[in-house]
Amino acid sequence: MAKDVDIIMHGHPTTLFEEVDPYRITSEPSSAPSATPSSEPSNSPTADPSSTPSTSPTISSAPSTLEPTKRPTMHPTFSVASVPNNPKPGYFNYDPSSPYGPNYWRNIDIDQSNPGFFHEEFDLNEGSRIFNDCGSGDKQSPIDLCTKPRGICTETHEMRPKPGDYKMSGNLIEKQILPSMLRLVMEPRTGEEPDPPQIDFSSNGRGITDMTNIDFKFPSEHTICGHKLDGEMQYYTFHPMRKRFVAVAFFLDATEGNPRNNHLQEVIDAFTVEFVNNKQKCEAKQQGLAGSFVGGRGLEMINKTTEDLEFHELFHDDNEQWNSTLQSNRRLASSWHPFDPEVQKSVHFWGYSGSLTEPPCTKNSVDWKVMDVPTPISPKQLQQFKHLLFNHVDGNCKRTSVHNSEGSVARPTQPASRYYKCTRAEYVSDEERLVCGDQGCVIPFGAGLNPYYAPLVHVTGPPTRRPSSK
Repeated sequence: MAKDVDIIMHGHPTTLFEEVDPYRITSEPSSAPSATPSSEPSNSPTADPSSTPSTSPTISSAPSTLEPTKRPTMHPTFSVASVPNNPKPGYFNYDPSSPYGPNYWRNIDIDQSNPGFFHEEFDLNEGSRIFNDCGSGDKQSPIDLCTKPRGICTETHEMRPKPGDYKMSGNLIEKQILPSMLRLVMEPRTGEEPDPPQIDFSSNGRGITDMTNIDFKFPSEHTICGHKLDGEMQYYTFHPMRKRFVAVAFFLDATEGNPRNNHLQEVIDAFTVEFVNNKQKCEAKQQGLAGSFVGGRGLEMINKTTEDLEFHELFHDDNEQWNSTLQSNRRLASSWHPFDPEVQKSVHFWGYSGSLTEPPCTKNSVDWKVMDVPTPISPKQLQQFKHLLFNHVDGNCKRTSVHNSEGSVARPTQPASRYYKCTRAEYVSDEERLVCGDQGCVIPFGAGLNPYYAPLVHVTGPPTRRPSSK
């Protein structure tokens, strides 16, 4: 039992709890039953048994488990933020019934003086007026990939990424928790070094291009035969002469039983610092205090400064020592490779010409390359990603996410464009090429024929999410 005790802390009365011995002997009888059961059962029944059986006996069902589970068995739900009273120009959300939802994006006002759209800083329109292409139906993204490809793959070798010198910590990779996505923004090149991540494309990428940003969407925006995967990473590179993006998309697969993806855990850890920083700014504003934020101290203060139970359950696992997360945070000091083997499981992809997947949906501005083997993450990591995006509050204590009631920030698929599929028939992996030449080996091996994750579809057919048994 406990009773309230008022004390003075920092000049303000504060209520604490004083522990009281529940077994002490008092001079007066108790007026209410004790809060805890007695340590020993009584030797006799509390009432005489009835002489006749009950006409409607109760039947107790055995519990499904003998002991309660340590953690909730259902995935957390994410409440949907209401539409602002006076939305700023360019505001949109993912509620299909909202006048600001995907069905009405064509009506969104594109503010010419301050568009506020990240990709417009690349001047895709070459100085001309910015148009809203969301309702054009012309070369829009994302699309469903299922029917037999009608295009021709002209690639002659796999994408050849260069990791660059950027570290997940520091200022060269900016972590942004935006209303519709988690985004990593690469600092533009200012000289010979340091180098941002780069990709050498053999065909429509036309050489080596710098990576501009990585977007994380949940669930996936592209689909396979109508099937959405758990998430999608979109790597954007920009070709300044062609005024076009090349976007490499990786599906995220959080099938039950998948192990933790340590490389993407570094991304989660970095976004967690941003999430907590903003939460602390909000709390300081509410309390009218200047406050000291997590800042450069990384993740070590999260356990002390965050009270949210769901956050604690997701980001502090008793079975995975918190020290392992701190070690992951220290690894952020090394350069982060977007095409690490834990991310890239294949060298083949579907390709097509499409658009940006949110307003202003600039048409025919993106050469999409959708990798044909998903990146595995654990179910817990998927929930961590979603929590960071859907439960985020900014420094002004405003919820930022625009997800819908289904927990989605994915644009619905658009009418299919003419797309192609690059397979081993067009090129083998560089690993195999190095051993056997351009035509590959008699017995294929390497990243072009991954033994653990089979391609999602072979031209047509349903998706395959489970690892190959071969």
